[in-house]
Amino acid sequence: MNGNESGRGRRRFLGRCAVAASAAMAGTVAAVERPKPKDALRRRTREEVGYRDEPYLGRSCAKCVLYQGHGECVILEGPVSPNGWCTQWVPASMG
Repeated sequence: MNGNESGRGRRRFLGRCAVAASAAMAGTVAAVERPKPKDALRRRTREEVGYRDEPYLGRSCAKCVLYQGHGECVILEGPVSPNGWCTQWVPASMG
């Protein structure tokens, strides 16, 4: 076997290895489960968020980004007072 033939054999072998590796990777990628989409935001109980019906240091539900108005909060189940407060309080405006 001369140098030219051994180069072709090597190239053919490496080409086949590349094809086999690609096929193996494609099978692996297809077998990986995709993560499930997150469920809707779970509403929390008053105890979980430390809710109370009075403001804390000038912070109140009415000044929180999570408060939707009319006694509704994005994360808290049941009605809330606009003057209430919980540990999840986030200012409605930053400045």
